[in-house]
Amino acid sequence: MKPAYLIHGSDVAKVDQARARLRRRAEEEGGAASLEVFEPLENRGSPDADALVSAIGAMSLIPDRRYLLADGIEKWGKRQVERVIEALLSAPPETTVVLIARGKVPAGIAKAVGKAGGDVREYDAPTGAELPHHLVSGATARGFELDSDAARFLISYLGDGLTRLSHELDRLAIWAEPGGRVEVDDLEEMVVDATETDRFALGDALVAGNRVRSLAMAERLLAEGTTAGSTVYPAAASVRRAHKALAMMEAGLPPNQIESRLGVPPFIAKRLIDSLSGSRSEDMRRTSIALADLEVWTRGGSSYPDELALDLALIEATDGAD
Repeated sequence: MKPAYLIHGSDVAKVDQARARLRRRAEEEGGAASLEVFEPLENRGSPDADALVSAIGAMSLIPDRRYLLADGIEKWGKRQVERVIEALLSAPPETTVVLIARGKVPAGIAKAVGKAGGDVREYDAPTGAELPHHLVSGATARGFELDSDAARFLISYLGDGLTRLSHELDRLAIWAEPGGRVEVDDLEEMVVDATETDRFALGDALVAGNRVRSLAMAERLLAEGTTAGSTVYPAAASVRRAHKALAMMEAGLPPNQIESRLGVPPFIAKRLIDSLSGSRSEDMRRTSIALADLEVWTRGGSSYPDELALDLALIEATDGAD
């Protein structure tokens, strides 16, 4: 072990993994007493720099190496950094100081770690076009195969937060088992939370003009404790996207241009365009207006109870449907 480590970067999942590995090694080599951790109280502020400085200079009765870990140093001020650097450069030989920054590293810390004979480990999160490949690689490392479109599906529904995406890969690894393969169809039913899936399914039913299915989905959501207001955004987003696509289709734009203008992954755009065969932008506009009315109602524009407000909006949205 080196006398000092700086772990930092925007890939929170890898930073956490590096911290866990180091903590595990410290406890295996010297027991729990060999490790002292400094963290912000209740996840606010920063780790106590003065306490860390005192611990670095303190004599220890532990015969083996001791470890001092400070997590969240990105919020340290100039004076705190100066005191820690001074202590770090004069630390006893059997002490390892681990500094973790989950943001910008304070000036001087990296240089001081290097000067003390330590190691700097940076874990930057992939962004944009790199992220799907990162997920596919992460799946491979876990022993299963993730289809590239499935990776984009995960990002589109769960966001680009690596911690949550990493947890989903862990879950998928258990489901797929070693050597298994996960595709988009698998994810639609198992990755996203059931209630969230139902909200998007409601939007799909409205886009299809299916009154019976729309009312059934609404009844199920309300039975699960979901409010009418919380169903508006995902359902309305699906309908607005469909209306936009239909308007471009009726204007004669080719599918590839429509896909690029919808602001969603290509495979989702293609599936939407295929599903709109025979639909009219006029009908989709009426559906959008009905959902806008529902949003007004749920914000105090009506005294209707949730169930009645939602049903009236969905009936209006599917007016003329079979």
